[in-house]
Amino acid sequence: MRARPLATAVVLAFTTALLAAAAPGRPAPTALTPSGDRATATAAAATRLAGNTEVPVKGGSARFDAPPKTLAALKARGVAIAEIDTQGQISPHYSTGSIDLGIKSGTVTNSGGKVGGELRFTRAGIALINIRTKKVVKVTGFVGDLSQGTLDAVLNRGAKTTLGTFTRPRTTSSIDTEAAVLRMDTDLAVTAAAAARLNAALGTPFFTAGGPLLRIRIDAALDPSVDLGTALNLGHHVP
Repeated sequence: MRARPLATAVVLAFTTALLAAAAPGRPAPTALTPSGDRATATAAAATRLAGNTEVPVKGGSARFDAPPKTLAALKARGVAIAEIDTQGQISPHYSTGSIDLGIKSGTVTNSGGKVGGELRFTRAGIALINIRTKKVVKVTGFVGDLSQGTLDAVLNRGAKTTLGTFTRPRTTSSIDTEAAVLRMDTDLAVTAAAAARLNAALGTPFFTAGGPLLRIRIDAALDPSVDLGTALNLGHHVP
């Protein structure tokens, strides 16, 4: 006969606890407040917007120019430059040293006040042709690592090679917020590994580590729907 009074007492105690928790002036438990989760998500989003957002690249173009001295030295050794189209075919006409490539995708970030992210180019490329020995090097599959200041490429369908290095530009001077464009104008110095592979493939000891390889001019179209000033933290200059 004591079971019923005991059960009634338990129910009354539980009800009293619930009413006390809901009393005015007492905050509701965090676990029962979905607005707390929303506030946390909003704060996290605001943190990401403080220069850490990856802005999508929607296209663009790049021009690779061989420096005049490099072009003259290659010509003296019987090495010519030609374009490679997106189908992998080498143009029958030699280039004057300027090759235009399309930018198909990528991202841009603000990495410590300098441009970061990645640029992926179209399948087109550059061919170096030793006219005397008929040896050819196809340089395709360009990928620019903006965060590291390197340009990778594939030589003759082999393994990817870091072709050269460049100085990363400052974000504030490279991003045109009105046009939503990343503009870069930089020199590419050949790496030791790439120099060795190019020399071996062409059969001529021309390239040296750290030597000038290309002058690169980039115009990358950024997602126009993004507030670039906020996403890339362009209002805060890094000393």
